[in-house]
Amino acid sequence: MNIHKRLQSIGLTQSETDIYLFLLQNSLSSPPVIAKGTGIARTNCYHILQSLKEKQLISEQSISKGKRKAYVACDPQALIESMNRKTAAAQELLPDLRALYTVQKNKPLIRFFDGFEEVKQIYDQSLTAKKIMGIGSTKRLQELDPQFYTHYLKQVQKKGIVFYDILSHPSGEHAGPHMKQIVKGLYDMKLIPKQYGDFATDILIWEDTIALLTLEEPIFGTTLTNPLLANTFLLLFKVFWEQLSNFDN
Repeated sequence: MNIHKRLQSIGLTQSETDIYLFLLQNSLSSPPVIAKGTGIARTNCYHILQSLKEKQLISEQSISKGKRKAYVACDPQALIESMNRKTAAAQELLPDLRALYTVQKNKPLIRFFDGFEEVKQIYDQSLTAKKIMGIGSTKRLQELDPQFYTHYLKQVQKKGIVFYDILSHPSGEHAGPHMKQIVKGLYDMKLIPKQYGDFATDILIWEDTIALLTLEEPIFGTTLTNPLLANTFLLLFKVFWEQLSNFDN
C-alpha cells in the first residue's frame, strides 16, 4: 500500500492527501500554486485547505501585508494527534450513542444481516457478553470459515465468556471437541439426540439479545434486542438443557 492509500485509510480524502503531500514536499505555498501543483481546481482548493486546517495538519500564514494567504504543512506528528483527538471525541460521545442505541423498555430492536460476512458481525457482537447460550450447528459454521470459527472461539476464551451449547449430534461429534479444546473450562455442551440429525441454523442468546441465523444459502441473520423476549428464550434454553444428557449414539 503506497503513502496515498495509507493516508486515505486513516481518514483523509484523495484531494486532502494530494494537497497535504504537496505541502510536505514544497513548504509554504499559496492556493494558486497548490492548485497548479496538484491539478485541483482553485475553488476546491480553498475548501480542502480549510478542512486540513481544521484537522490541524496544516497552518495558515499571511503574506503580502496580510492580504494574501499561504499554507504550510505541520509536522507529521500532527496526524497522530489528530487521530487521538478523534478517538477521545468518540469515547466522550459513546455513552450518548449507546443511550440512543438502547431500545425503549419492551420495544424490540430488530436488525437484519444479509450474507455470511454480515452474519459474522453477529458473532462478534456476542463477544461483549459475559455468558452466551447457543443452540445449533457449529459444524456448519466450521465448514463455512474454519479460520473465523477458530478466531471466535479463541476470543470467547480470551474474554472469559462462559458458553453453554446445545448442539446437533453431528456438531457434537465433529466441532464440539474442538470447541472444548479451545474454550476449555468455560465451555459446556449437551447434544440433541442423534435421530434428529443436523440442521443448518444457529441460535445465540446473550444479555438482552437473541440471534437467529441460517448457515445455508441464502445465509442471513436477525437479532432481536428485548429483555422480555431474551428472558423467555433463556427460560426455554434452561428447560431444554435440563432435559438433555450427552448422547454417545
